[in-house]
Amino acid sequence: MKTIIAEKPSVAREIANLLGATEKMDGYLSGNGYCVTWAFGHLIGLGMPEDYGISGFQKGSLPILPNANSGYIDHPIPF
Repeated sequence: MKTIIAEKPSVAREIANLLGATEKMDGYLSGNGYCVTWAFGHLIGLGMPEDYGISGFQKGSLPILPNANSGYIDHPIPF
């Protein structure tokens, strides 16, 4: 069985409908080899420039793009 996590319930319902996961369970939809569940809010987000090791820049140096190989920031964002 494959699990899919959507950002919110309405998106999960749409995805489940497309996949044929029509059995409603407590907190997820299942069927056709899929389990579709959801969270409430954004699952990932962009970090601040300081999180990527960038500090103090001039307008002329824009755009600043993080190195694609720098990985992900693994600290939670406070609510």
